Amino acid sequence: VVSTQSTGSSGINAEYGEYSFISQHTFPYFALSMILAEIVFLFFVNAVFGTTAAAPGAKPRTAFEQVIETFYEMREDAVTIREEAHQIRQEGYEAVSKAYQIKDEIKDEAYEARSGLESLLIDTFTLLKSQTASSSLYIHEIRNTLTAINNRMDSLESKIGGFEDQIGGIEDQIQELKGSVDQTHTQLNEKVETSNTLSATIKSRLQAWMSEVRLISLFKMADMNNPHPAYGTGVVTDGQFMMSHQVPSQMRTHCHSDNTAGRLTDNKLTINLGGLFRINRVYIWNYRNSGLDQLVGTHIYADESLIGTVIEATFYHNFMVSEGNPTYASKITLHQPLAKNIHVLEVQVWGSGPFNENDLFA
Repeated sequence: VVSTQSTGSSGINAEYGEYSFISQHTFPYFALSMILAEIVFLFFVNAVFGTTAAAPGAKPRTAFEQVIETFYEMREDAVTIREEAHQIRQEGYEAVSKAYQIKDEIKDEAYEARSGLESLLIDTFTLLKSQTASSSLYIHEIRNTLTAINNRMDSLESKIGGFEDQIGGIEDQIQELKGSVDQTHTQLNEKVETSNTLSATIKSRLQAWMSEVRLISLFKMADMNNPHPAYGTGVVTDGQFMMSHQVPSQMRTHCHSDNTAGRLTDNKLTINLGGLFRINRVYIWNYRNSGLDQLVGTHIYADESLIGTVIEATFYHNFMVSEGNPTYASKITLHQPLAKNIHVLEVQVWGSGPFNENDLFA
C-alpha cells in the first residue's frame, strides 16, 4: 500500500511534519502486518480443520483461495480506511490553514488597532502637555490675582477697623437723634390731633355753608343758538319776570328765538353757571301774553343729564331733582326739537356750590 503526501504551505508541513510521517509510513506497515497475521491464522485453521465445507453442489475452496479472498477484502478495507484518513488529514490541513488565515487577520487588525491607539495616545499626551502649559499660566495668573485680592482684603480690614470706630460714634449720635425724634414725633402727634380737630370743624362748617340751596343762575351768561334780532338773551337771568304786559312796547323782559322761515327747528337756550354746582331745581317762567304752548316738548338738561320735559302749556314749570340722585352741572340747556319758538320770561336755577370735580361731598 502506497500513501501519497498532500502538498500544503511550508508552515503547515514544518509544524505538522511528524503527523505527515506517521500518516505515510506507520499506517501501511500496520495494515500489512494485520493481513499477514490473518493469512497465517487461515493456514492454521485449514491445517487443523481441513477444507471449508461448501454448499451442496459447489466446489470446495482451498485455504489459499480463502486467504486470497480475505486479502482482497482487507486490501479494499485498507484502501477505504486510507481514503478516509486522507480526507480527514485534508480537512485537518484546511482547518489549520483557516486558523492561520484567521490568525493573520487578527494580527493585522491588532496591529492596526495598536497603531491607532498609539496615535491616539500620542495626540492625547500632546494635548495634555499643551493644556498643562496653559493651566500653568492660568494658575500663575490666578495666584497673582489671589495675592492682589489678599492685599486688598488686608487694606479693607484696616479701613473697616477705622469704620467701626466711626460707627461707634455715629451710633451715639443716632441715640441722641432718636431721643430728639421721639420728642418731635410726640409734639407732631399733638399738633396733628389739633389739626384734625380743626379740619373737622372747618369741614363741617364748609359743608353746612355749601349745603345752602340758593339762586345760582342770577346774572349768569345766557346764549341762544338761533336768537331773534329784536330780543336779547340776558333778560332770562336778570331776575325780572313779574311784568305781564309790554308797557311800553320797547320794554321787553322775555327772550325770543328767531321765528323766520327755516329757523324754527332745534332751538336751544343755554345758561352758563360759571362753575360746577349741585342742581336742586330749575324753575321756568313762561311767556304770559300768548303762545304758552310754544314751550311744550322742550327738554331741560343739566350738562348731559335730562332732568325733565315740558308736557303742558302753563305759566311756569318747576323741575325738581331727586335728593337720592344728586346731579352736578356747569350749564343748563333748554332744547326745543320741534318747530316752535323758545320765548320765556325767566329761568331760575337753584342749587349749591361750586365744587371741584374730585371733591363732590354735598
